[in-house]
Amino acid sequence: MNFSFLELFAFFGGALGIILAISVLFSFSGKKTVKISMAAVILVTSLMIILGALNFSGKIQNYIHLLRVESPIHLLFGPATYFYAASCLNAKFKFKKIHLLHLLPFLLNAIWYFPFYIESTQYKLLYYETFKSSGSIVIPIQYLIKTISGIVYFIAQLYLAKKYNLFTKQPQPQNKELFYWLNFYFLCQFLLLTGLFIDHLTGLSLFKDPYCFAVTMVTVFLYLIVLGLFFSPRLLYGYNYVEKNQIEKYANSNLDDGFKNEILEKLEAYMKLETKPYLETKLSLQQVASDLSITKQELSQIVNEKVSMNFNDYINSYRIEEAKNMLTSPSLKNITIDAIAQKSGFHSKSAFYNSFKKQVGVLPKEYARLNQL
Repeated sequence: MNFSFLELFAFFGGALGIILAISVLFSFSGKKTVKISMAAVILVTSLMIILGALNFSGKIQNYIHLLRVESPIHLLFGPATYFYAASCLNAKFKFKKIHLLHLLPFLLNAIWYFPFYIESTQYKLLYYETFKSSGSIVIPIQYLIKTISGIVYFIAQLYLAKKYNLFTKQPQPQNKELFYWLNFYFLCQFLLLTGLFIDHLTGLSLFKDPYCFAVTMVTVFLYLIVLGLFFSPRLLYGYNYVEKNQIEKYANSNLDDGFKNEILEKLEAYMKLETKPYLETKLSLQQVASDLSITKQELSQIVNEKVSMNFNDYINSYRIEEAKNMLTSPSLKNITIDAIAQKSGFHSKSAFYNSFKKQVGVLPKEYARLNQL
């Protein structure tokens, strides 16, 4: 049996995706709702790819009972991508029974195709050959509905991103990886849906086989997700917000925004000095405020409002970056966790573990294992 490059590209990606989806659910660490959502995105995408590749390659004739099985699965792509974004952006997100309504298009499509699913093998082969003789097995109206579904759910994700200030608010240090990933995640979906939309505008004639084109685009999307998970386990933990009622707390403050930005710049420059002041275990709010020639109350307010963290978490974010470098350095592979905690400025191993898990999402040993060079 011969395979073209696009077929191998799709089949390998789909198989890799199924293995990864199982691993995300049962082997990877992370926030439960985020893991379930990401596993759903990967699994749905993988099934779309494998079944789609069987269709556009003609090999579906050897597994004719699977013909059109992929059709309702397409309608799960939008909900899966939406729930991943929702569970990442909303730290309090939980699955509810009402969310089952998102499965309604999938169920309706499956019911619509049910009479076809129970037809004879001979009937299905004739059906396939009839469509294939026209150049593609795409049903234009079905293809359009699925594209619209993807666009609607993509717009819903952008609404969530705007609601949680993803595009305008400076991310907290512990969220930077996920911040950049989500922007990339949205960009990939945008390119995928734009390609499909353009295909519709050109009457499905821009590409030789619109079905093959759609499957290839989805396959590229899956590979990008695989790469993201490979390089950053933080993608399975979601945003880690530091919740504070800052408006009430500093309602009577008369510090202007220009002064706050100026002090924040000085603070960041101070933390990046060659002496690395954050490595000093006893570094205090009072000491840093004194070095910056402001009061500790002013410094506390600026850090809370501008970085959305308290002073200790802010200092620890620098210490964590120092620890991450040590954990992944080949020259320091034999150093103990206790030594790393001490060298990065933490006063105890427990404080190091708690802070690392809070800001990175995994424990130090797991981070080192996942990021070994």
